[in-house]
Amino acid sequence: MKYVMIVWMCINNPYFSIEETCVEQSLITTFDTLVECRMAAEFIYNEMKEPNVYMTSFCAQKNLTSI
Repeated sequence: MKYVMIVWMCINNPYFSIEETCVEQSLITTFDTLVECRMAAEFIYNEMKEPNVYMTSFCAQKNLTSI
């Protein structure tokens, strides 16, 4: 079992269409533990310095045979 992280980033801008406001991205990196995945998410949050850009993520456990 591995963990994968899904990330959503949204821009708070009234001039963007709703379709362009948020993007979803699955990270290519896999993690061996939930703690590793959560630490990676925290690192990404701390690196995000842009005003009006908001991010959320979750880590999902998957039985991966290949990527």
